[in-house]
Order: sequence, then structure tokens, then C-alpha cells
Amino acid sequence: MSLAAAPPAGAGTRPAPRTGLAVTKAVHRTFGRGTTALGQDAERRFFPSHTGHAGVALREELLDTAVGNTFEHMGAELLAELGEQPETDLVVLAYSTPDFLPTLLTAPTLTERLPGRPLLLGVADQGPSAPFSALALARNYARRHGFRRVLVLAFDQHVMPYDVPGSGPRGLAGDGAVALVLEASGDNCRVRQICGLSPQEVPERLAALIRELDPEGTAEVAAGPGIDPAWKLPVAAASVRRAPEGYPCTSVLGALAERLPAAGGGAALLVEYDPVLGDLSVCRVDPAAAA
Repeated sequence: MSLAAAPPAGAGTRPAPRTGLAVTKAVHRTFGRGTTALGQDAERRFFPSHTGHAGVALREELLDTAVGNTFEHMGAELLAELGEQPETDLVVLAYSTPDFLPTLLTAPTLTERLPGRPLLLGVADQGPSAPFSALALARNYARRHGFRRVLVLAFDQHVMPYDVPGSGPRGLAGDGAVALVLEASGDNCRVRQICGLSPQEVPERLAALIRELDPEGTAEVAAGPGIDPAWKLPVAAASVRRAPEGYPCTSVLGALAERLPAAGGGAALLVEYDPVLGDLSVCRVDPAAAA
């Protein structure tokens, strides 16, 4: 999904950089019970129509009682934690659940807090693959258009006026958000994705991708909930951290934010599999070059 915004002046004429992007900053937060009320007029019109079309039973009592966190609120908190931002060329939002207030235009309201007029992109309907797709988009757009700075924001929120899974590959346990800053100071982020895989096919394909991106076998691995612990990976067992369940779009990125590779240290390898769509995603992030 693309949200309309004019590209930065001259974006179509600048030569594409050949150095790619580097993840230079990352912040992650989980959020407790929110304070925004669900039952606003726009949502009272939105939910009956859309749940009906989707064949989902609306829990009308939640329109009167539910409170939660919006993507805008969570994103604003992360931007405040990042501090004053220089001009940004592109903002990519990734999410696997609807916003708490789905009628809000989150991307435009968040980019009003940033200098410049960044291009806006959104990645949805991809489950736990969305953050990997967002990173791939960021890298490809930067190389194509000469962008120097990109902000990737990923969101999870679990309060909706209908039943949602509490466990499994897309189970929801709470609200969370991650912000990644990518800058043209190197090329430390590589993404590989394969779609349409059955669970039986994943171990072999995953092992091949890990060997491609980490031939030395020295990276620290952050494995998403979709990665079966029984699968044998070509890495030391002690190097594997299991990202928590219940946050399909922010769990693995949150693990990266908590241990962003530092200069002189080792790389991080993010791995996740979505059995619903059959999507396998792997991303290697190396330490960013010192400024």
C-alpha cells in the first residue's frame, strides 16, 4: 500500500548510490493498557461494515468499553526517544494488525513530526513477514532514488472489537512498536525472502539462506516464533535467541533493537517463517561503520 506524498525535490534525478543503507539506530518499546477510547463516531461506522464484509462477528460491547494504543501514539513515543531527526527521505510503516483506530491516517500524522517531506509507504497483510519486506523496500528505494535516510516503523496492537487469536503464529499478546533508522553510511542490511513454502520445506531452505548470509557461522541469530525449535540450523545453539510470541510484526525487530550490532562486534541474523502464507524471511545486519 502506498500513501500519497510527493518525493523529495530532485529524487528522480539524483544518481542511485551503490553503497546501500545501514541500520544505525533502533528503538523498541512495548506498551501497557492504552487510554484512547475505541467507540468514536468514525469507528462506530467503520467496524460494523467491515466486520460484516469479512464475515467476522462484531463484539459491539467493546465499542463502548475498549481502550488501547494507536499507531500514532506509539510512533510518536519512539520518535521522541530517537530525538531530533534530520531530514528524512522515506518512511515505511509495517504492521500485521489494524490500527486501534483504523480510520486514522497514521503515516501523514507521524511525518508531520519530521523535517522535510518524506515519501510514505506501508506494508500490510503479510503477517510476520511485513518487517522484512519493509527493510527490503527501504533498501531498494534508497538505491533506486538516491535516498540518504529512511525510517522504518513497525507496529503491533491487540485490541479489536472481535475475537483475535491469542496464540499461534499470529497470536496477539500486547502492543509494541519498533523504529529503525537507516542511513547511507554503508550497506549493512541484506534481506532474503522465499514464499510458498510448506513447513516441511523450510529447514533445508532456511539452512541454505543462513549459509549464504552467514558463511562463517558467527552471527547471533534472533529466531521468530514461527521458527520451530526442532529445526536444525547451521549455527551454534548458544547463538540463537528466541523472540517472544504475541508480537508478530515487532518481535524479531525488537530483538535486533535490544542488541543492535556495535562497531567491532558480530553480525545479527533475523529469521522468521509464517506458516499461514508460507513465507520465509531472513535478514543479516552487520555493525554500522563508525561515523
